[in-house]
Amino acid sequence: MARRRWRRLIVLCGLAISSATSSAVFAAEKAPFYQGKTLNIIINFAAGGPTDIESRIFAKHLPRHIPGNPTVTIQAMGGGGGLTAVNYIGEVAKADGMTAAYFTGSLFQHQIKDPALRVDLGKFGFITGVHGVTVSYIRADVAPGMKKPSDFVKAQKFRAAGLGVSSSKDVRFRLSFDLLGLKYDYVTGYNNSSDARLAVQRGEAQYHDETLPAYRTQVEPNMVKTGMVIPLYYTDLVAPSGEILVSRDVPELLPFSFYYKELFGKPPSGIKYEALKAANMSSTNMTRMVLLPPKVPAESIAILRKAFDGLSKDQDFLLDAIAVMRFQPRFEVGDTGERLFKQASAASPEVVNFLRKYIEEANR
Repeated sequence: MARRRWRRLIVLCGLAISSATSSAVFAAEKAPFYQGKTLNIIINFAAGGPTDIESRIFAKHLPRHIPGNPTVTIQAMGGGGGLTAVNYIGEVAKADGMTAAYFTGSLFQHQIKDPALRVDLGKFGFITGVHGVTVSYIRADVAPGMKKPSDFVKAQKFRAAGLGVSSSKDVRFRLSFDLLGLKYDYVTGYNNSSDARLAVQRGEAQYHDETLPAYRTQVEPNMVKTGMVIPLYYTDLVAPSGEILVSRDVPELLPFSFYYKELFGKPPSGIKYEALKAANMSSTNMTRMVLLPPKVPAESIAILRKAFDGLSKDQDFLLDAIAVMRFQPRFEVGDTGERLFKQASAASPEVVNFLRKYIEEANR
């Protein structure tokens, strides 16, 4: 009897070892999540624009940072001021990790509770944010004459060219003007920054602001260096603590808050400034975002966060991006990016109500 028991025990131990070995081998041989698959990245504006150009540089270099080296494709889904694609990701796209988003401007629309936005952006899977510092400039011939940035507060009434009353760009420059105590005519409805820039060149408007790629490639060589316009300041980058950060990409200018303090000897304050900070957090720190649909597998979020962290340090990618975009992309990754996304997604009711009323007033 004892021998039989020993034999059974030996057999059971053998089976257990075999099972454990098989499990270990299976685990070791398990294919990476994205191996042999295609990751489709949807952008929320038409092909050919800055969002599309940047996303294709990412798609070129991203696969080697994803285990399994998947195919990465780009799909443009413009319309609705960028919200058609946002609603699609939240309502239609499968939450299987195979569809991602590279969105521009959507977090500000979430902040102001745009009625055309039918989904809760705060429930999307956050991967990373991409900085988008915007540089302000004004024609040098605005009376009494603009020779240096500090002359801006002396400007007599001028025309500011905008894209739309609910555009983050327009809201932020109007708030900045109000804080500086400027008098201006607000002319909006230009189809894009290229059209608004042309209006400044023709003298139909005197002010506009643009993100770094356009500023470095179009405004600086053709308008700043010719003496047509004077660069003023750039939009604030806001840390989770509320501290204003200095951009390494525009060393020749000050962020708006520093510019204001240099002029008036104290930092800006009040509800307009709090609204401006919230809008900058969503539109400068997070000008563009990489997101996944709600309820996506946690594994895919972790994989893509790590991939974009690796991409941010990839010298081949950075050289390629700088050659095309004329500046180094800066990513909000890890815990800092997550905190910023949550803070910007949940602006205080006081700030949200103020922004909504501010936009409504511009419509009158």
